[in-house]
Amino acid sequence: MEKRTLEQLEAALDAVSRDLAPRVEELAQKSTAGALTPEEYREYAEVVRLNDTLSLLKLQAEEFWTMRAAS
Repeated sequence: MEKRTLEQLEAALDAVSRDLAPRVEELAQKSTAGALTPEEYREYAEVVRLNDTLSLLKLQAEEFWTMRAAS
């Protein structure tokens, strides 16, 4: 795994946060109000899943580099 992988994951997380933030906020508000359509629910769930996956990959990459640096 290259150090660049961690940078790419950070960039992907930033892009998801920045580019999708307005839509995610809108969906979150509708979800709280119980007003999501089935299509919006699927969209919101997919964005949350994507964010969770990228976050997990980033944590794993950070752990890898921390362990490698300690060796």
